[in-house]
Amino acid sequence: METSISIYSDVVCPWCYIGKKRLEKAIESWEGNHPGDKIVVEWKPFQLNPDLPEQGEDREAHMVKKFGSLDRVKMMTQRVSDIAKEDGLEFSNILQGHQPNTFLLHALIRRARNYGKEAELAEVFFQKFFSEGKNLSDDSIIQESLAQVGVPISELEEVRQDSPLLSQIETEENEGKMLGVTGVPFYIFNEKYAVSGAQPVDLFLQVFEKLESEAGA
Repeated sequence: METSISIYSDVVCPWCYIGKKRLEKAIESWEGNHPGDKIVVEWKPFQLNPDLPEQGEDREAHMVKKFGSLDRVKMMTQRVSDIAKEDGLEFSNILQGHQPNTFLLHALIRRARNYGKEAELAEVFFQKFFSEGKNLSDDSIIQESLAQVGVPISELEEVRQDSPLLSQIETEENEGKMLGVTGVPFYIFNEKYAVSGAQPVDLFLQVFEKLESEAGA
């Protein structure tokens, strides 16, 4: 059985990072028990903050503006950091630092597909942002990320100038919204079933089981 999963995600979304880890655990478990099965994952763009300036802005100011008081933001970030730790992720002080505009990052993740490095680059962006507190608006950090997964750093400027690719990213994000994607993470299995949110590993396994039973029916 081959299963396709489209993931609508944003690399500044903590639940997307948590959901990525949980889905990976589910895939590893399923493929380990079903060696003939193949699960193919592709990443789809969704910007949590599409109206941010291209250079981004201060993260704490952004979070307070979006969610209200600083106390509320601190409580929210502590809660998500605690949950992330349960999934083996260490978040740095995610209130500090820089909030990037992620449009270019989505385009780079798509370009990385040409090198078979789509998921790997998304992982590095997540890691740099949440675990290392790096500024993903900084070209040097982006180039470092590309090099880390084996994508030529020249792709940064090439993607910036690639109007068809940038238009494709806009189109795909709009298509997601037409499908009902209003928040992320959002997963579509075999263009048939949708799952929203960073669900437990067991729920993903239940979806795989349902798809398998339907394939054998």
